Amino acid sequence: MGHKGTFMKPIFVVLLAVLLMLTGLESGAAWAEEILSKERLLGPDNNVPLEIKAQRLSYRGKEGLYVAEGDVVIRRNEYTLSAQKATYNPRTGVAKASGEVRFESGRDILTGERGTFNLKDHTGRIEEGTLFLKENHFYFKADVAEKLDDGSYMIESCVFTTCNGENPVWTITGKHVKVSVGGYGEVNDAAFRVYDMPLLYVPYAVFPAKTKRQTGFLRPGFGYSGRNGLDFELPFFWVISDRVDATFYQRLLSRRGYMQGLELRYVTAEQSKGIVLFDILSDSHDKDMGDPDDVELSPFSRTNRTRYWFRSKVDQDLPYGIKARLDADFVSDQDYLLEFKKGVGGSQGRPRLEKEFGRPFEERRSPTRRSALRLSRDGEVYSLQAFSGYHQRPEDPARDDTPQPLAGLQFSLMPTQVKSLPLFCSIDSDYQYIWREDGRKGHHYALSPELRFPFWLGKYVEFEPSVRYTLTAQWFDDTLDGRHSQSREAYEGGVRLSTNLERIYGLNLWGAKQLKHRVRPALRYRYRVHRDRDELAPWFEPMDGEGKANELIFSLENFFDARIEREGRPVTYRQWATLDLTQEYDIDETRRDLAPGEQREPFGPLSIECIVRPFDEMDLRGGAQWDHYDQEIEFAHMTFELAVNRSGGRKDKFALDYLYQNMGQEILNFMADVNLAYGFSGGVAFERNVDLNKSVSSSYWLEYRAQCVGVRVTAAWEEGETSVMVTFLLRGLGNHGAW
Repeated sequence: MGHKGTFMKPIFVVLLAVLLMLTGLESGAAWAEEILSKERLLGPDNNVPLEIKAQRLSYRGKEGLYVAEGDVVIRRNEYTLSAQKATYNPRTGVAKASGEVRFESGRDILTGERGTFNLKDHTGRIEEGTLFLKENHFYFKADVAEKLDDGSYMIESCVFTTCNGENPVWTITGKHVKVSVGGYGEVNDAAFRVYDMPLLYVPYAVFPAKTKRQTGFLRPGFGYSGRNGLDFELPFFWVISDRVDATFYQRLLSRRGYMQGLELRYVTAEQSKGIVLFDILSDSHDKDMGDPDDVELSPFSRTNRTRYWFRSKVDQDLPYGIKARLDADFVSDQDYLLEFKKGVGGSQGRPRLEKEFGRPFEERRSPTRRSALRLSRDGEVYSLQAFSGYHQRPEDPARDDTPQPLAGLQFSLMPTQVKSLPLFCSIDSDYQYIWREDGRKGHHYALSPELRFPFWLGKYVEFEPSVRYTLTAQWFDDTLDGRHSQSREAYEGGVRLSTNLERIYGLNLWGAKQLKHRVRPALRYRYRVHRDRDELAPWFEPMDGEGKANELIFSLENFFDARIEREGRPVTYRQWATLDLTQEYDIDETRRDLAPGEQREPFGPLSIECIVRPFDEMDLRGGAQWDHYDQEIEFAHMTFELAVNRSGGRKDKFALDYLYQNMGQEILNFMADVNLAYGFSGGVAFERNVDLNKSVSSSYWLEYRAQCVGVRVTAAWEEGETSVMVTFLLRGLGNHGAW
């Protein structure tokens, strides 16, 4: 057959070319050459061309079929069918293929020995083949795999995995599977296997195949703890709209009861978003004040059975340039956040909100829970803010004297030039209404205008005198003494001398070719006196904690700016580091009368603040205060974060947080997560009270991760409670853990 076809081709070409020439078609010869290897015709919908390539191509007129043999490729839009032999019916759009069949539909691939495909509705059926869903990295090896017209797949007698290679680490076998890309997969008679060893069988199972948000059940969670018992949680996700969704958490605690949770999210614009979370439990466990474990949580009794935690963060842009920021945090009792730490409804489920909105929650052992609303509008030269706040006392004391700033208003005028004069005016003002459930309630008001007159002494020295007046007033009601008022005036004047020094250094480090060092020394003198306008009653709120001042302040600011030049890239600039030093000198202290044995201490602590960020993977921030007279560090803090990029996209992470106060507090937090060899990684995290030589918490973990599987073992200790967690990761199926 091969020799006959080769012999007939030249004869057919010549005859066809002569025929076309006789009819006057000058391009007929070229078309005759192309038809042997390529055919262009209208697709089933008569508007999109379909292309057929093959070594041999013929047309059966009676059957209306194109027959292609040898390296066949049929292509239309994003759909491609390749095989060794295929027939195609342009009227029905049906193509039948055999021999190394491969059907690509978008990013999904069907392969096998033979199959039938409808290029009109983009469906197909293949036998003894495989299905690969690239979006999820799913492999299905099946007796029969069928693509349906709704974009889903039906698979019979299959082996499923997300592992590459001929011998996958894990597989799931099933008799009947339906997969909806972007949704979920369903499997009957499913068996989970590790290296072909069956470990688990379920008659029916659902697994995620999501590439976008879709309503449905999420992965359930399982756990155990000595306090709560068996813990099972089944979340349900609801896509309300393109901008709003919600998750409902059904959680069963065998020793506590049934907990329901809600997480509602919305996004209306880049700067407008919000999350609301609420968890509620009808607790079957009463607090026993005779139980040391219960008393260790808090020394306060608890009688409520209904227990809940409501929290929310909202950033919302409003009309007329107004920005709203809302933080809400209410809890049923003082023990809730200590008893329920794990899971979405626990105190450890909040860091995502802190990171996303950039505003922290109160620490879980804090005696108050803070809620606040702030409305602000910022113009070019002013800022106007209205706010309200409430501090909840979860232990519910009999006499609650917590001050509540229920209403407040702040207005600030930025330094603004007065007409054409070299004079700048600024104003700070605020009003607050303070309410107490038990105790004084009243109003607080402060107004502080300032004038500045900057000019240059010569070419290098800037001289800036300033004056400021501050009025503070309060009105409050006392249940016993009636209404009172008090006020205070403060007058402040000062001068500031400063200059700028710069020098550029050549170097070759981290892509930087030049480093500019800018030094800004400044000397400031400040004098402040105050006068009480009314007879002072016991203060409702501190009005002026600063008092009189007569001092010199020297500061030295350092800036290190790098010029980054990389071949083929535009020049960029980066501030590698800043270093600030501040020293105060109290003039009045040098004139103070001394008691026997006393000595003057006019120098305040030397303050140092530093930030180092030479590249995105490193961030170092720290500061300290040095006491000249006690010859010791009075206060120090440091945070350090470092990421080390490794091959294969892996990354080692290190973090250090240190706090020291000479009053008896020294806390150290450390975390390290390091990639080891052969897919292993390990880490450690701990918090230690160095001053008491006591460990506050610690955790250790070891993880193994391959291409499609991972396991992580974590051992943790906190506040006398030890926990062990094993987490399994199956690529494409999510995390599954047990405590």
